[in-house]
Amino acid sequence: MSGSRFVVGDPHFGRFTRTAEEDDAALEAARADLASAVEAAPGDGAGAAVLDAAVDLAEALTIAGQEQEAVALARPAVHVARETGRDETLRWALLVLATAEHYADETAAAEAHFRDALDHARSSGDRVLEHYTLHHLGRFLVDTGRTDEAVVCFEACLVIREELGEPRAETTRAALAALTALTEGS
Repeated sequence: MSGSRFVVGDPHFGRFTRTAEEDDAALEAARADLASAVEAAPGDGAGAAVLDAAVDLAEALTIAGQEQEAVALARPAVHVARETGRDETLRWALLVLATAEHYADETAAAEAHFRDALDHARSSGDRVLEHYTLHHLGRFLVDTGRTDEAVVCFEACLVIREELGEPRAETTRAALAALTALTEGS
């Protein structure tokens, strides 16, 4: 993994990146999982497996910088998850869609979907999704010039990540440090 950078003013504050080889491997694995789910014998969980694999592929596409493809896959996945009552899939699909929209510069849609994902995470008690959503929403807010709101998101994210012993707490600390340096330099 080549990591992320937290430079205020650069496009896509702290965007997670992987090497081209890591992207290729992740995309290949996600496509294979989706193909396997589609080819599996019909059964009680067949549709759910296809839906989950589609969301996973949309996430891999976003990380690989193929946001338009990710949006095209995640949007119908959100709709299907909502219509079929697949609440856990819906929560994660909303975050994946919002992130793809963020990087595709669909800011109004991205913000609405980030807020929806956060509402679902909180109402379901899904603390893992909540910290991921807060972190991604914080990065989105930095990119839209709303650093004060971003700090609030990163601080809330950090609390959860520390409570859960989540190793990604370091990433959130790095984001907060970059934002603090910005405000101290003003």
